[in-house]
Amino acid sequence: MMKKLALGIAAIAAFMSSQVSAAEFDFRFDTTRTFFDGPFQTIRGVFTTSDTAVDRFGQTAYAITGISGTINDVAISGLFAAPGDPTYYYFTTGPTFLDGSGVRFNAGAAQNIAFFHQDGVPATEYRVNGNGTISAFGTASSSPAAAAVPEPAAWLMMIAGFGIVGGAVRRRTIGATVATG
Repeated sequence: MMKKLALGIAAIAAFMSSQVSAAEFDFRFDTTRTFFDGPFQTIRGVFTTSDTAVDRFGQTAYAITGISGTINDVAISGLFAAPGDPTYYYFTTGPTFLDGSGVRFNAGAAQNIAFFHQDGVPATEYRVNGNGTISAFGTASSSPAAAAVPEPAAWLMMIAGFGIVGGAVRRRTIGATVATG
């Protein structure tokens, strides 16, 4: 009976832990200089990425699957994708956290806002362009978002482990009593 329970719990834990979960990275951008006397931009948000790493121009990269946050207090409504264009955006682990293509997103009435690192500038300097009115350089940073709650697979494995250890201790205690009695 105990073996069947342990095998069942192990199978469920293995299935749940094999599910692809996403990683999240907080990011921020603050304008240091603008073009065309445009407004200063402040972007705060979170990139959601796949957990599958790929090589992107010699850097470990993860496909960006979502974005949330604000640009000048206007909510970012999602990634921009041109009709029929299979554009993929990548978060990288190299000196710059966005690859050369950067990321494009929508916010309010503004569509197709580009946030990218431009070659030839310091690794912490990024650029924001969009709708012909937004064009600015600024500093940007990124860090892994802190997970507030463990994943269900982690809880299940922890509870299953306590159950198996408890069952083993109980079985050993019963066996010891029978052997000496």
